[in-house]
Amino acid sequence: MKPDSRDKLSVARKGPSVLLWLIVLGLMGAAAIAVTRLYELEKPQVSVLSDFAILGMKGAVEVQITDEKSGIQSYSIVLQQGKNRIPLAGKKFVRQGIFGGGPKKLDEVVAIDALPLGIVDGRAELLIDVRDFSLWGWLAGNETTDAYAVAFDVKPPHLSIIDSPRSIKPGSAGIVIYSADEDIFEHGVTINGDFHPGFPVPNRSTGTFGAMIGIRYDTETIDKASITAVDKAGNQSIISFVINLRKVKKNTDRINVSDGFLNKKIPEFEQYYPEMTGSTIEQYIYVNNEVRRQNAQRIKELCSHSSPERYWHGRFGRMRRSSRRAGFAEYRSYFYNGAKIDNQVHLGIDLASVRQAEVEASNKGKVVFGDYLGIYGNMVILDHGMGIFSLYSHLNRISVTEGELIEKGAVLGHTGMTGMAGGDHLHFSILVNGIFVNPVEWWDENWIDRHVEQYLKG
Repeated sequence: MKPDSRDKLSVARKGPSVLLWLIVLGLMGAAAIAVTRLYELEKPQVSVLSDFAILGMKGAVEVQITDEKSGIQSYSIVLQQGKNRIPLAGKKFVRQGIFGGGPKKLDEVVAIDALPLGIVDGRAELLIDVRDFSLWGWLAGNETTDAYAVAFDVKPPHLSIIDSPRSIKPGSAGIVIYSADEDIFEHGVTINGDFHPGFPVPNRSTGTFGAMIGIRYDTETIDKASITAVDKAGNQSIISFVINLRKVKKNTDRINVSDGFLNKKIPEFEQYYPEMTGSTIEQYIYVNNEVRRQNAQRIKELCSHSSPERYWHGRFGRMRRSSRRAGFAEYRSYFYNGAKIDNQVHLGIDLASVRQAEVEASNKGKVVFGDYLGIYGNMVILDHGMGIFSLYSHLNRISVTEGELIEKGAVLGHTGMTGMAGGDHLHFSILVNGIFVNPVEWWDENWIDRHVEQYLKG
């Protein structure tokens, strides 16, 4: 049965009304989405990334602001201390398009220079106010207001020097004693740019510190000597003092390099330094210069971080039944076939006994290195605490492991000819915070009493 004309008219009338409703519903949905985006209710987020519980004369606070919805419209960072209200940072942004809003994330590092801003010791509040580009709140936007408590310490620590060497020789060591009127961190003594970390002095009053110092063998003048300390708020104090430098006589030595020595030693170094090229004498010069430089840098790194705890006591031991073959700070000239080929300085004392003699720890200490190292061959380094290290090289074999705390007299290994050694012997060195000093002083009980112990005891 076919539909009549009235049925056709009814269908025709229903068609446009459905389409219209679909359009209206679409517009309403779009409007709802627009309203949801423009009138979103999510507040901006504020995070303080730095630790600023206490600030000093100069400090900084790192603040992160985020708003993932409508973006950041404005922010202000203010410090309030009593009636003193100090604007530190702030900015207003222009909306980028209808739905664009502002930046979604901001990282602000706020520098605070206390004295010019009139900030004094005491408590304060860091006030952070942020608004976004939402139209909520009668177009004002969502607002986040956070307050963070902070304390200011704008007075640097007061340092006093208690005692220091009146005079000192190049290649010698000593100790400086000083005090502070508050807790201090990162403190120590600087001599001609060499920093010597400080440590609390046991059996002395609270706030008394010491720093072992070493003077480089080639020092000609002491241009600057100072004590530096930083307190927990970051305030720094520096005081200078004077040490007179005593002159010393330079000792010289002549080393003749033979083909026999080269033929015996170069293959050993080739295993560890395959980059060497040229003739055997050219390779020797490379080892005696470039490898020596690399080794010195490694030793400096190893001996730059000492335990503040004192492991050592009394004088340092010398290898039993040994004779001295070379001294400290000897200026060596190297000759090959009668021609001078190099100059170096010997920074230790060579001791010889019987072949493969036992090498004992000169004092109690912790093993910080026990391996092969270039011109030193098989080598052990002990940290004795308070910045003092001892070095034993050219060993035939090593009997200790890194990290081991060993007593004075413990066997570290046996003498040998590894590295740049021409015969079986021990190369022994003492370092203070990475600076080579004369080991003879540390073998002398009287020298230790006069130059270290009496300062520690007060």
